[in-house]
Amino acid sequence: MTDSKTIEILIDDPWFLVVNKPIDLLTQAIDTLPSLQSRLIEQQTNDAAPKPFIGIPHRLDRMTSGTLVVARNQRSLRQLCQQFVARIVGKEYLAWVSGNPPSHGSWEDLMRKVPNEPRAELCSLDQEHSRTATLDYRVLRQRTNAQNQPESLLLIQLGTGRMHQIRLQCGSRGFPILGDRLYGSCCQWDPETGSPAPVYREPPIALHAYRLTFHHPQTAVAVAAVAPPPSAFPWGNDPL
Repeated sequence: MTDSKTIEILIDDPWFLVVNKPIDLLTQAIDTLPSLQSRLIEQQTNDAAPKPFIGIPHRLDRMTSGTLVVARNQRSLRQLCQQFVARIVGKEYLAWVSGNPPSHGSWEDLMRKVPNEPRAELCSLDQEHSRTATLDYRVLRQRTNAQNQPESLLLIQLGTGRMHQIRLQCGSRGFPILGDRLYGSCCQWDPETGSPAPVYREPPIALHAYRLTFHHPQTAVAVAAVAPPPSAFPWGNDPL
């Protein structure tokens, strides 16, 4: 039986790992807090690698699961960071939202991090730290929940990578991600099944980093990785 703390590795390459990040886990944190980085270091430690290098070129929010790449050496970390800065990394997410948005679309907003608060907001061009946020989406599936309210599964391709971007852009248009009370959801969402229910540090939200595409940091060959969402998610393991 696999330890519940074991991080699922999707691609194991000498230059990088692609992993499926679980929910309720920080990507990177100080030593006193559990994180994906610290668990991978522990998981990769062996006689051949007593001090494994695990570099973090990008992050997912604590309550977002899915595809994440980490570097296994400094050169790889620098190269991957450059790809994220240059926006040549493809990032696709699955978001289960309330409501019925149009079948496809492109969203562009000005947004910023709220000063001294762990949330983002829409803003105007003249406000300090305003940044453009863009994404494209299409609706994959729709359903009516037990309360006879419409819900939709979106496949989202990010053009930018702002703090809480998907959450804010969905919520501000009246399509909050299930469970995301910070950005307008009125419902609780639990991705787990069975009893007893787990205790989370934050409310779970129905957002999953589905596909990541980038270039190999040594060879520049295109790499594509997919992390199927947990089977208990409302769209199951094969949403497409």
